[in-house]
Amino acid sequence: RGQEKAENLDAIQKAKEGRAAVAEAITIMKSFYGKAARAKVLLQRESPVDADTAGAGFEGAYRGKQTASVGILGMLEVVESDFDRAVRHTTEAEKKAHAEFTEFEQASKADIAGKETKKKLDEEDLAATESAIESKMGDMKDNMDMLDAALKTLQELKPTCIDSGMSSADRVAKREEEVKALKKALCILDENDVEPLCASE
Repeated sequence: RGQEKAENLDAIQKAKEGRAAVAEAITIMKSFYGKAARAKVLLQRESPVDADTAGAGFEGAYRGKQTASVGILGMLEVVESDFDRAVRHTTEAEKKAHAEFTEFEQASKADIAGKETKKKLDEEDLAATESAIESKMGDMKDNMDMLDAALKTLQELKPTCIDSGMSSADRVAKREEEVKALKKALCILDENDVEPLCASE
């Protein structure tokens, strides 16, 4: 875009210079031929040389080639018009190119900014998701450890919970016997009669 702008400005400058030069040439020619058309002959006395010869070879004031000047001035005016048109067209083309470039640049910047914002938000979402996954994995490990401990405890309790074929009354009686046996063993070990349970024995 910078090169295109430089080329357009250079073309406009050259066209303006050309137009100015042609306009100056037209002004000079119009001035010259305008004065020549109104020229008058200065009265001169005949010199002795002219008396013996045919003279200077012309009569009256020199008015220039008025007919030819019209064609030349016409061509110069066409050239001036071409330069003027080149200036206008190139200026319009530069304005249009500048407007299109500005619009494209603004749209591109907005698009890039939008994509950068989206990228940043996506990265933040990804980081949050990874953090949540890590946290959930930790929770799942804790839950699995708790489940393993519960299953282990269940396995340990299972033999005592399995039906041994004894009735409830039999189990109660058996436990009472076990308690008595434990008390007896405790009292045997209690040589100093410290335990209150053994005082009544």
